Amino acid sequence: MRIGIATLGDHLPDPHTGLAVTPYERFREFVELGVHAEQLGFDTYHVGEHHFCEYVLSSPTPILAAVAERTSSIRLSTAVALLSNHDPVRIAEDYATVDQISNGRVELVGGRGVFNALYAQYGQDSAQSAALLDEAVRLLLRLWTEEHVSWSGTIRPPLHDVTVYPRPLQQPHPPVWISTSSEESVDRAVALGCGMMLATISTGVERQPELVRRYRDAWRSAGRDPQDARVGLHVHGFVGPDSTRAARDRWQPHQRSYLEWVFSLVRAGAVLPPHLADLDHPTSQAVCGSVDDVIEELLRRLNDIGGVDLLLMQTDQGGLSFDEVIASFERFASQVVPALAGSTNSDPADDASLTA
Repeated sequence: MRIGIATLGDHLPDPHTGLAVTPYERFREFVELGVHAEQLGFDTYHVGEHHFCEYVLSSPTPILAAVAERTSSIRLSTAVALLSNHDPVRIAEDYATVDQISNGRVELVGGRGVFNALYAQYGQDSAQSAALLDEAVRLLLRLWTEEHVSWSGTIRPPLHDVTVYPRPLQQPHPPVWISTSSEESVDRAVALGCGMMLATISTGVERQPELVRRYRDAWRSAGRDPQDARVGLHVHGFVGPDSTRAARDRWQPHQRSYLEWVFSLVRAGAVLPPHLADLDHPTSQAVCGSVDDVIEELLRRLNDIGGVDLLLMQTDQGGLSFDEVIASFERFASQVVPALAGSTNSDPADDASLTA
């Protein structure tokens, strides 16, 4: 199992003080977080993509390229790239460029996003978002693996015998994951031959084992090699220096402020489900507490799912200071990760260990 760090790039004030860092400082944090991730021994670093809101991280590739120049081994990825909104030719070129700069360390987590209003701003119909994503991924994979592509669809004007440059360094192409929160998106990941990335904020905790079973069963039924199946899990969390009570009291205002803001963006007047922001609730989507309690909870979730290939932790939301973010990740890396080392993808229906 690989373990990584994710940021979605919100720029919100600290709920304790009402103050926020400057945009410049926040963007420096995105880069420094990736550098620290490698120094702490994490396997991957993932950055988000949003538009027209205080998720100020709208363009992942410059951040990933900046991190690539200051690192040598950590994998660099998205969380999530909005593939249904963009020209797949531009996506193919941009991420192949970072793949070359990073010496073949790019991965791509793609999805539709949760903000339907964005589609109107791009001149698209949100009701077609699933079809747009499917078409974008299929074209992207062709552009990365074929040198003479002719194509006609709905997401962009037709292509006639084109070869995109640069070519990705990784062959046949950089790994592609699909963000999954429903049966439909799980089936899409299988149909496209991609890994599935579970976002706990979208699925909740209780539905995840069912979605993972569906993915693994459908993967086998499609005649695909079980060794190529990949399951990722993205959770929010904070590891405190002492008691679980103290950790939750410290981090919960940041998490609640963040979630209330997100829900207000998704739909005006939307009410945040109480259990999502209540860190004491047994089905809270976040994991927060002492080192021992975070280990216990993560092991429970991983066991329920049957293990994963990639575990992502997101901590920096809601105006949490960068020093506290790094301190939490230091505790996570030095004390939690070793305890999770034996937890691998262990699909009981297959003898082979599934690796990313």
